[in-house]
Amino acid sequence: MRFKSLLIALSLILAAPAAPVLAQGMERAGVTSNRIVDGVRRSAPAVYRQVPADFVMVAVTYQSGTRDAAERSREPAAMFGRLKTKAAKTDGFSLGGRAPGQSTADIETVLSTDVYTTDYSNSGRFTLTLNTDTRPEESFETLMARATAFITTMDMAGRSQACLGDEQFIGARDVAKHRADLVADIAA
Repeated sequence: MRFKSLLIALSLILAAPAAPVLAQGMERAGVTSNRIVDGVRRSAPAVYRQVPADFVMVAVTYQSGTRDAAERSREPAAMFGRLKTKAAKTDGFSLGGRAPGQSTADIETVLSTDVYTTDYSNSGRFTLTLNTDTRPEESFETLMARATAFITTMDMAGRSQACLGDEQFIGARDVAKHRADLVADIAA
């Protein structure tokens, strides 16, 4: 299945008068979903639009693997700066503060100290949202391989480790361009 054909469910809007209100002010939409058999989706009592995904969001976490207490905070801070710089210089990738599904601020407004945490083992870490733009005819697996390469090809600070989260969110930009079509579908 081509990735671009994944469903972004600008759906389940059952009340026609509410649709324009729900869509006002939205610049992008992010969606998670289970794989739904196409016949089941078509028989659902909902109005939906199938639009191609513009990007995939996934959590990227950097963690310090050192035992040295001072380095546990310096390594993630260094990786935060490197990741931010690389995303700014690389077309098709951008970052947001915190993990997907949480309040994700523009990376330019986020400091490493805003996202730095420690866990039960006192490992220093931070998690951000990595947004990876889709490409025409690209499979999901190929997109995720690009995202993995993006984070693993960076110079690591000390004993830092990087990993991508196991949940992905797909999204569309400029959802207002789909509003007229959706409202027409609801009216029909």
